[in-house]
Amino acid sequence: MEWTPEAIKAEMDYRQEALREDARRVQEYYRNGGKPRSWWHRMTHRHEPEVPAGPQAA
Repeated sequence: MEWTPEAIKAEMDYRQEALREDARRVQEYYRNGGKPRSWWHRMTHRHEPEVPAGPQAA
């Protein structure tokens, strides 16, 4: 894929919208009485999508 100025702008807009949505969820969580988590809890309890195992290197 070639990175044209339009493609770069679209990617930036997509990522910025995702960050705004994440910030909105966090603010809503705190407004509803959620407690801030420690940095250790955030690092050890990540909610990232599972990556399927691809071809294994020998």
